[in-house]
Order: sequence, then structure tokens, then C-alpha cells
Amino acid sequence: MNFDEFAIGVDEDGLARAGVGTLRCFRFPSFADAIEAIWDCDIPNSDLARALTIKCFPGTSLWLMGQYRAPAEIDQVTVLSTKRATQSRPHAVTLRPTGAFGVIIVCLRPDAASRIVEAPLRDCVDANIPLGRLFGLRQLSMCDDALARARTSNERITGIQCYLLRHLRLRTESLASRAALHLRRDPTMQIHSLAAGLDVSVRHLSRAFTANLGVSPKRFARLARFQRILAQCRSGRSWSEIAYVCGLTDQAHLVKEFQDIVGETPTQLFMNEIHTSAGGMDDAVNFIFKLARPIDNSITKS
Repeated sequence: MNFDEFAIGVDEDGLARAGVGTLRCFRFPSFADAIEAIWDCDIPNSDLARALTIKCFPGTSLWLMGQYRAPAEIDQVTVLSTKRATQSRPHAVTLRPTGAFGVIIVCLRPDAASRIVEAPLRDCVDANIPLGRLFGLRQLSMCDDALARARTSNERITGIQCYLLRHLRLRTESLASRAALHLRRDPTMQIHSLAAGLDVSVRHLSRAFTANLGVSPKRFARLARFQRILAQCRSGRSWSEIAYVCGLTDQAHLVKEFQDIVGETPTQLFMNEIHTSAGGMDDAVNFIFKLARPIDNSITKS
């Protein structure tokens, strides 16, 4: 099974030189038109996991998440449900591991998520939907058993892959799915141009899009552009270069976009980020690892 593997925890200040965990990205050609990627984030050391926070950003993909180690808190309010679905959150959320952390994240393409999830995507917007409500408790129990038996990342992903294959349906086209596909390819496209290209009115497009995906085309395009900005932040380009590449007017516009969407400037957001050796990761990655407290290097060597 082919995958890309990135080390978590080799930061510029040398606070975790031996590494904290691993982040693996699996992609399957047979799923490419429905699933962007399946991620496995594994931080098996409890002390190291509790030293981190995981910042998750708004995006266009539908996330199916399943934890397989200790639970994580979300925004210091409550314990994150072990298995859930969520999409297009209006703001960034912060996960704080309570112990050894492991999570599988299946990123479904919004234009094709209905091939796997029968519930309308609008129900998942800014929500933490238990996966049992989407797939049934019996089916989810089978998936739980497969994860419990798995001892390696490959075994975990194989189990998830088999589970998803059983739920994969034929692709159906809708106005909303076609519009979403166009906007993900070109987030700078004007809505009136998109409507003209799809031979519908702007009003009809907006109503159909919002009814299906739970957000307006304009909001969706903004989130798609923000995903591209995040990907560019890992490219080594300057903020002004990133602004130009992503269709923003200038660096000030870029800073405003960060403040509006995640509540922080780019500099504030990436302060104390833990390096993941993952430069060039694409826009399916909507999270970063940050240092919540200093890591004792003696722990990383054990």
C-alpha cells in the first residue's frame, strides 16, 4: 500500500528533535473521484501528545473522523466524540489530546460525498455528527472491531478502505456538485460567470447550492481559496508571494483573510508550529500541530 509519511515534532527550536509521531497520507486511484485522501495521525506517547494542540481549519471537504487512542478535547469545552462527521466549520477549532492520540481522517470531496454518505451535506455543516447516525450503529461497530484489531497504519487503512468500498455508490451529477467542482478548481471564479457557464441564473444556482451543501457559493469559494493559501504557506514563499499566487490583492488582504477565517494573523497562527517534514503537502491538509507546552527532550529519547 503506497502512502506518504511525515514526521511530526522536529521543530526549528529543537524542542522535540527525536520526533513526536507520524502523519501518513493514503490515496487510492479507485476512490480518487470521491475521496481526496485518508490520513492517519499517530502520536503514541501520552506525554508528547498532551504537549501539543492540533489546529483544524475551515474547509470544503467532508471529514469522517475516527479516534483509536485516548479522546481529545475540542476548544477546551468538551471531549470530542470518538467518531464523527463535520464540514465547513465557520472558524478554526483546537483539539487537545488527553493522552496518546490516534485519529483516522477520511476527506470526502464535497462534490461526490453523497457516493458514500446518504445524509445531505448541509446537515454536516458546523456540526459534529456521530458516524452512527450516518452509517448505522451495527455497521459502525464492524468498523470499530477492525480498528481495534489493527496493529499498524496499513492495517487500519485497509479496514477503512474495505468499509468505504461497501458503501460506495454510483456517481450522480447535480447542479450543486458541478458548481462545487468548478469552484474547487478555480476559487477566484465569479459567481455570475459560474452561473452563466452552467446555464442557470445566479439566484437559482445560489439556492440549489445552499440547499445541498449548506453554505453559499461565495462562502464555499472563499474556503476553497483558503485551503490553497494554507498549502502555499508550506511552500516557503513569502506572504506577499502567497497573496499573489492565490488571487489576493496584497499581503494586507492575506492577513485580513486569516483574521476573518481563523481569528489570527498568519504569523500568530504559525507561531509555535511543530514541523512535520511535510513541505509541499496539498490543500487536503487542513490542520497544523502546535506546541502547547515545552517538551522534555528526555522523553523523546526514551
